[in-house]
Amino acid sequence: MDLTQVLPEELLADVLRRVAPRGLAVCRCACKALLGIIDARRLLRTDLLPHSVGGIFINVHSEHVSEFFARPSTGPTISGSFDYLPPTDGRSPYRGIIQDHCNGLVLLEDYSENYYVVNPATRQWDSLPPHQSMSKSKVRDADFRYQEYLVFDPTVSPHYQVFVIPNPRRKTKPEDFGYDKRIHELDPIMEKSEWPPSVCALHVFSSRSGRWEERSFIRDGKAAGTIADMWGHSDCYYDKHYAVYCRGALYVHCKTDFVMRISLSNDKYQVIKPRIHGELGECRKLHLGRSENGVYLATTSFETSHLMVWVLDESCGQMNWVLKYNSCLPPILDYDRPVLGPWVLQDVNYNEYLKEREERTGGFEDTEYMEYLKENKLELNSGKEKLVEEKFEWDSENDNILHKEDVVDAHGNGYFDILGFHPYKEVVFLGVSMYRGIAYNFKDSKVQDLGYLYPTSGESKGQASHGLSLPSKIVN
Repeated sequence: MDLTQVLPEELLADVLRRVAPRGLAVCRCACKALLGIIDARRLLRTDLLPHSVGGIFINVHSEHVSEFFARPSTGPTISGSFDYLPPTDGRSPYRGIIQDHCNGLVLLEDYSENYYVVNPATRQWDSLPPHQSMSKSKVRDADFRYQEYLVFDPTVSPHYQVFVIPNPRRKTKPEDFGYDKRIHELDPIMEKSEWPPSVCALHVFSSRSGRWEERSFIRDGKAAGTIADMWGHSDCYYDKHYAVYCRGALYVHCKTDFVMRISLSNDKYQVIKPRIHGELGECRKLHLGRSENGVYLATTSFETSHLMVWVLDESCGQMNWVLKYNSCLPPILDYDRPVLGPWVLQDVNYNEYLKEREERTGGFEDTEYMEYLKENKLELNSGKEKLVEEKFEWDSENDNILHKEDVVDAHGNGYFDILGFHPYKEVVFLGVSMYRGIAYNFKDSKVQDLGYLYPTSGESKGQASHGLSLPSKIVN
């Protein structure tokens, strides 16, 4: 029975006033009638919504699926295995890799190139209809690569969108191995073309209509450069470009480090140039994210553990990157020790690998490898239950990121990778040489050791030192 058709609107409104903000946000997405009542009476105050972080999805180079790193919970937990999705090939347990996320939803691609939009908290999911630009097994376009980005704001609408953003591919040169003139010869006219173009046609999926559409966005201002400028930059598979959705606009980090600000309300876009390369020094690639005051950029150096953070100032109609933090991170003692912390890696790949191997008869090497994995897992999990009861009390809602005794004054070992930003506080999540996760508050330089995040199966496979592939997905 639909109670919205039976009960008076005033009575429903009175009931909804007693619902907690998180529950109201869910009610808004349930049906149009509840959406209308909540919005008309302004029952949902977005400032009262929970500002917690549920966990971080991490893509590991040699693993089949994304790992999930989060603090244990006594309530309903988020499963990183996505075992409620259809099997990839009808029998395989592996579900795929997280490609993007936005306000609690994640975009997942499985190994059959099927795409799903998933709410990990509720286990609700939609499958996306196929689209040519999302097929990676076919040669779609010799000149462009495509990346999918998710747009979702539950305080505005229960519907989501998926944008496909093109980036010019790096062109193989005559002196490069594998050069084929018929395929790789540069088109001189295309080389001189502006990028992005004055009118940028993007493929967009809308859950409201349930189909893909082409939308044109008009550039407001100058281009970032020419296609030739973009062709000169590498196309490393692991060199992920991030995007964030903030205040009605999608910000996409593109080649040459410009940011494309796409306004969904007026179908226009702007190019925001970095203007910060002179400040980078030896720092590595930039990481785009959303945090307390809007859109942020961050980077770390490999040699000196130097962290730099900028925030985008959009006041007075200008787009400027303002340096927010510029200092060396404190060295972490024994970062590679497999000691548990407040957060725990769910070890999805280990569990799925074990399940698959135990369901079939393997050779001696498989059996020996399984026993080796079990021993590693047993060592890591020794005393885990006691730690869960006694130590797992850190809550990102309480702003109590503390100094840790494992921070030392001397220059320590290990490098830092950026996992992502806390969406509501000026805290950056970092991986220390792939082994440990830490939360660093760059307002007051406080740090907390979150725990060991290196996957059991990854360690046993002898992964390279850059085994953790970002992006990492912050789920709130």
